[in-house]
Amino acid sequence: MTDRGLLEIAMESNSDTSALSAEISKTQESGFLSEIARNRFPIGVGLAIVGIILSWFLASPNMQSEYPILGLFQILIFGLSFFLISNSIYSKLVGTVAVIYVLVAASPYIVSSISTSSITIADSTLSSDSKDLTLKIRQSGGFFSETLETADISITYDGKVALDQTVPFSIDRNDAYGDYGQITLTISDFYISNAGEINEYVITVTAGGSSDEFTLNSLELKRTISHADIEAVGYMGTGSDCSGNTENCVIGVVLSSWIGLDASIGNRPAGMQYANYNVSVELKEGGDIAVQYPIIEVISGQASWDDGNGEFGEGSYLVGEYGSFLALDGSISAPEMGDSRFYIPVDDFQSSGEYGCYALEIEVTQSSPWSSGESTSDTMFYEYKINGDTESWDPVNSC
Repeated sequence: MTDRGLLEIAMESNSDTSALSAEISKTQESGFLSEIARNRFPIGVGLAIVGIILSWFLASPNMQSEYPILGLFQILIFGLSFFLISNSIYSKLVGTVAVIYVLVAASPYIVSSISTSSITIADSTLSSDSKDLTLKIRQSGGFFSETLETADISITYDGKVALDQTVPFSIDRNDAYGDYGQITLTISDFYISNAGEINEYVITVTAGGSSDEFTLNSLELKRTISHADIEAVGYMGTGSDCSGNTENCVIGVVLSSWIGLDASIGNRPAGMQYANYNVSVELKEGGDIAVQYPIIEVISGQASWDDGNGEFGEGSYLVGEYGSFLALDGSISAPEMGDSRFYIPVDDFQSSGEYGCYALEIEVTQSSPWSSGESTSDTMFYEYKINGDTESWDPVNSC
């Protein structure tokens, strides 16, 4: 026999083997489907039992909230079970079986709606003094559910647990939308740092076997000062305003500050209307203090200080809600700087008020928990000089 003859025999043998393998595989597949077809009733019943167990498991409000996708598996299981059983019984019984399926699948949810309830955090409200947050919590369902007496509170910030405690809680109020309860939290009890788009404060309330999650208002939880700017503008006088041989003179300085949240480079800080802090400002002539502004206390946007009987403005100012600007006024009106601005006269400087370099410093401090103890500050330098018959007050890099 030639080599060509042997090759043909081998190829025919391989072809027969492949055909046989395909036939065996087809037979096995057909056998598997036939097995399902022969036992579709017990398989359908088994799937129904699995579906019922899954229904009771998913009937919990918490499970429905956390794993809603599992409801699709339950529908698929009941659907396949009904298909197998409906093809195993008389057609007249299919309608009855369908009704039984609906009742069996829905019964866990009906029982759950009667015996259990769920809570929802509707909103949060900041107190008038900005110290507390009050949560409004509603309860739904559960005609025969237990009466709520306590709630577990958990607040996280940037992955850290800021607060974890149990507090008294009950549904004891009502409004146009129904019954609700309230939980009041003191912000200083859980504050860590400024809230933002990435670092948010998220609260979880658990009561009566149900829980809900709520992201607190970030604007209300920006409390840590991160930037401060200070500025002194020379207020000019002419002619009779000046002494000696000067025609144009610096008769005073107008002080301004900006305090709040660090903004992009080159911009003033953003306002923080709920922050609490203290501000100290000094204008120095060399090593001597020229102006010692009274300590300013800011509480939730309301700045106040001792005005020294009108020597330092009006002694109060609103800051933070519409920006970070805080006026540091003196005793004499400066209309060119705005209707409400006042300058501090050079004649009122505690130092000699001579020509030279002046340093203007601002320091902002906060107590715990709003700050870890570090202060926020800024220093500006100015050259007070005369050229011919004209004085000037110009910013410089240093003294």
